Formats: sequence, C-alpha cells, structure tokens
Amino acid sequence: MAHKEIRIALISDSNLILNGIRKILEFEPGMIIVAEGSGLRKLKDCVRADRPDYIFLDNRESAYDIEKIMRSGAIKTSGIRVIQFTQKGAAGEGRPNLINVNHETTSTELVSIVKKEASENPVPGDNKTDEPKLSKITKAESRIIKLIAAGESNKDIAEKLSVSEKTVKAHITSIFEKLHLQNRYQLMLYGKRMKKNIEVNL
Repeated sequence: MAHKEIRIALISDSNLILNGIRKILEFEPGMIIVAEGSGLRKLKDCVRADRPDYIFLDNRESAYDIEKIMRSGAIKTSGIRVIQFTQKGAAGEGRPNLINVNHETTSTELVSIVKKEASENPVPGDNKTDEPKLSKITKAESRIIKLIAAGESNKDIAEKLSVSEKTVKAHITSIFEKLHLQNRYQLMLYGKRMKKNIEVNL
C-alpha cells in the first residue's frame, strides 16, 4: 500500500536556506516540495493554491508575525503545520500546529519532524510513568528542559543561566540518559508535555 505524499512549502528570504532545506527534504521518500519563495503573499498563495501539509517558515529575523499567521483562517482550518525556523525562541509557543526549530536542529531531526515521528513513536510524557523520571532531574536540568521546550538554543540557555555552552551540553547529555531520549526534538516534545510537572520541580 502506497504512503500518502507529504507536501511541503518553503518560505524564506534566503536562497541559501531554500536550496539547503529543499536538498534535505526532497530526496526523502514520500516528500514533495510543492512551493517555495519569499514573503507573506507567497505564503498565503501557497496555502490557498498548493495545500501543503507543512510550511517551513524561515523566521530568524522575526519578519513574520507568527501569532497573526497562526490565527489566520487558512492555517487554522486547513490542518497545515508550520515549522518555524527561529533563533529567538518561543514565538507562537503552545499552538498545536506550530513547531519551533533553530540552527541546532539537525537535518535528521527535521526529517523526523516532517514525518510526524511524534505520532508514530510517542515521546515519553503520555502516561504517569514519566512523572517519577522527573525526580531524577536536577533543578538546573529542569530549567534547561523548559528552555529547550520553548525553542531556545544552547547559546541562549547558557546566557540565561549564566553558565558556559559546554555546561549546557553536559546537562543535556545527562538529561538524555535519565529520560532515555535520543535527540533534542524528543526532549522538546517531552518538555512541552511535562510542562506543569517541570515548573513544580523548579
């Protein structure tokens, strides 16, 4: 039985980003780039005409009002998921069809996101057995999980916690081991699902 094609639109003001993301995604089986370009008009046109499953939106310079975009009828009613490439963290945080990624997201993680890895291989956080795992997490690690869930980079986390990036990476490695996670994307989803428990642990 053939799998449904995953239709993706790419929006960026940078040809370098467009070319790079296209090369990552278009060679993956079942993925097809249906549109690419720059600007809000192109974004609206591709939503209306191309009906993608995903829009990769390069919003590193915060040129797009992501809150307004996510509230728009076209995005809200079409089931389109927006993958926002940002370096400023949690814009639009909490919207179910918005995923924040940054320059630390690997190509493998990006492909996993588009393939809906979360729905095929649920990340810890769906049941009560995850709550005891948090007891192993230190307060510093809890803060890091919360910041990663918000889409912050290691550099931003280091600045906010007044530690070195090397220390942040060491904490993340420890968190992976304690929670039995494999990558940053899984940790981001875990952090979002366990948000209330993590805040209690701070």
